[in-house]
Amino acid sequence: MRRSLAAAMLLAALAAAPAWADIAVTATAEPTTYARGRTNSYVIDLRVISEAFGGADATYFSVPEGVTLSAVRERNTFTWCSDVDVLVLGMGTREGGWYQRGYPDPAGCGSLSGSPAPGELQVVIVDVDVPADYVGDLPLTVHLLGDGTGGGPNEASVTLNFADDATAALRWHFDDLAAPALPGGWATAATGAGVPWVTQAALVDTAPNAVHAPAPAARGESALTTAPIAVPADGGEIQFRQRLATDAGADGGVLEIAIDGGAFQDILAAGGQFTTGGYDGVLATPAACAGNANPLAGRSAWSGAHGRFGAVAAVLPPAAAGRSVQLRWRLGTDCAGTPEAPNGWWIDDIRLAPTVPQAALPTRLAVTVSAGTQRTEPLAIGNAGGGLLDYAVAAATADCAAPGTPAWLQVDEAAGQVAGGARAAATLTIDSGGLAPGDHDALLCVTGSDTGTVRSIPLHLTVTAEACVAADRVFANGFDDSGDGLCGGALRTYDDADAFLAEVAPGAHRNAFTGLRSGYVHGPLAFGDGGFTYTVIGAPAGFFGNLFLFAGAGMLAPMGPGEDSSLTITFTGAPVTALGGNFWGQSFFVSASIEENLQLPTPIVLTLDDGTVETFTATSQRDFRGFVATRPIRSLTVTAPVPLPDGDHAWGVFDNLVVGRTR
Repeated sequence: MRRSLAAAMLLAALAAAPAWADIAVTATAEPTTYARGRTNSYVIDLRVISEAFGGADATYFSVPEGVTLSAVRERNTFTWCSDVDVLVLGMGTREGGWYQRGYPDPAGCGSLSGSPAPGELQVVIVDVDVPADYVGDLPLTVHLLGDGTGGGPNEASVTLNFADDATAALRWHFDDLAAPALPGGWATAATGAGVPWVTQAALVDTAPNAVHAPAPAARGESALTTAPIAVPADGGEIQFRQRLATDAGADGGVLEIAIDGGAFQDILAAGGQFTTGGYDGVLATPAACAGNANPLAGRSAWSGAHGRFGAVAAVLPPAAAGRSVQLRWRLGTDCAGTPEAPNGWWIDDIRLAPTVPQAALPTRLAVTVSAGTQRTEPLAIGNAGGGLLDYAVAAATADCAAPGTPAWLQVDEAAGQVAGGARAAATLTIDSGGLAPGDHDALLCVTGSDTGTVRSIPLHLTVTAEACVAADRVFANGFDDSGDGLCGGALRTYDDADAFLAEVAPGAHRNAFTGLRSGYVHGPLAFGDGGFTYTVIGAPAGFFGNLFLFAGAGMLAPMGPGEDSSLTITFTGAPVTALGGNFWGQSFFVSASIEENLQLPTPIVLTLDDGTVETFTATSQRDFRGFVATRPIRSLTVTAPVPLPDGDHAWGVFDNLVVGRTR
């Protein structure tokens, strides 16, 4: 196993350091469970106990193989040294934390202070990324190495065990893997001319990866099997996106399930039911292949050519509820022909979702049109849950309780159904003929069968006096010209990450900002890869820099708080029309106490280059905002201009930025 820099540093410390002060540690954490397939944030209460008021030169954390640390942050820790200089190493790996610069030489102070029993409370926050296929309890070990005061043992550790929250939705998007590796615990097997499944980046639904098996022109089979999956007690729905290029009617694929280690059966034979994207044919055997028939011949299957990724959703058999299951995708081929390469079966973005629907909608819609023109705009409607979501869309002038469609707005395809994991759209026709230049407002009233309540989505229309200069709208959509906006545009705003990501095209770039060093730096800093690149700079600039990379926080912050402090993201590569991330207020220091890294309710202001302003109150690092536009977004500025109740300002910060293009 390749050792991380943090691990190597610690091993050297253990080998070189003499035994120093007696030290011990106890810990409790909130919450006590973890959710697979996402980042889990833990607030850990530590009590460090030392015979001689010693401290810890190193405080680090370790998690099992396959699990990684995303960030570590101090909440209210203290040290005997006013100028303690702490390094943060290991973010993005399974071992990491705080280290005194120059460690293992004794410094007399360190990253955590000790005190006589029972110890004073010190609080840290640790973010842990858990893959969707992780199985069992999750141990998180806190390690302390003493700072050289007194004599006696120099080490202490305590392990916290977190239980699996089996009710959380699971997702496998393959994007955190290095091709050709499969997720941990997954397996692939091939017989005959079949080729094993691999992770690849050539054709995907969500960038950068999807899994794929080719379809040879010979008898064979390729199987992809998941690790055991715990199904919630009330059942679940398996959803995925697939693309197929096979010999129609002869080659194709099936989905099978095994319950509690039993034999695999076709998902339908086991009692499951497709709600969307089910089998589209029966595999036959051409006369020429009588002795070399498809191993799946005679079975209902997916076959032929699906030119783009499409949604599949299947309710798991009732017998799977509350049980452990494995899923298997089998691709079978015969001796007949096959489409030109690339061919075979691609699968991406697999989810185990609840069986009940959950509407995923934008929170607001802004449209700009020229005077005397007409524009159509989709209202995206997704189902982030399972089953079928029935929806209906109406319009109102000012109150959804009193419908009354404005004369300039018409709603087409106003009712329909959306399967789990899929999306649909109602079409809005906006006619500015007869409207005076300026601002006009309406409400879109969406009723969904998930709650039965009416959701109000504000629609803001801006009519400009200028005429559209481009006769052909294809060349005025922001992708082919400089995007002067005269032909109009639209901006959809999301506060739900899943709803936003459903609108993002393959190839987007995501950055979690792990591995950044600590301290002040001079910007701008460059990020991104492929075509989507950007820079980040903070204001105001100071002697130390204009960006602050806080120890282990895994996020970007300006140099300091205040009404004049800001972060600006400037896009430097391909046109960006989809932009989203986590935005919140971080109170790094509280003047009245030793508390830091508090995520207090903070008004956050996001300003796009076109003048659009999104203001909301963020309460934690999970607060999300995303924008999907028809014209390029050239910059975004983040501010937290309103002081907190105690008079201090919070830093306006962001993390997990997704930059790309709309579908």
